[in-house]
Amino acid sequence: MLLYPKSFDPIIKTFTLLKFERKALKAKLKYKIIFFDDSILFVSEVSLEYKNLFEYGYHWQRPDTSLIIRWDNAHDYPNLSTSPFHKHIGTETNVLPSEPMTIEKVLAFISTQLT
Repeated sequence: MLLYPKSFDPIIKTFTLLKFERKALKAKLKYKIIFFDDSILFVSEVSLEYKNLFEYGYHWQRPDTSLIIRWDNAHDYPNLSTSPFHKHIGTETNVLPSEPMTIEKVLAFISTQLT
C-alpha cells in the first residue's frame, strides 16, 4: 500500500491519515486528501496478502459533499463487463465500467481535472 506519490504534492492542500492497521497478513489504510480547489478524496484500501486480494474505494467529492466520482472494486455490479471494477459518476446510481484503479491513476486523473 502506498499513501501517494509525492509528485502530486502541487495539487494537494492537506493530507490526513484516518486509519492504519496491520495485523499478520492484513492491512487497512484510510486517509483523506484535500486538493487546492477544496475538493476531497477519501481513500480506503485493504490488502489481504494471504488471499492476494486488494480492495479499494477512491471517493472524490466537492466541498458540499456531492459526489464527483468514486472508483471501487466491491462486487456490487456483477453484470458489468469489468466487474468487480466500476465507478460511480455524479450519483450513486450512475455506475459505469472501470479499469482496475490505483491511487496513482486516481491522482493522475484528478490532476488533469484540476489543471
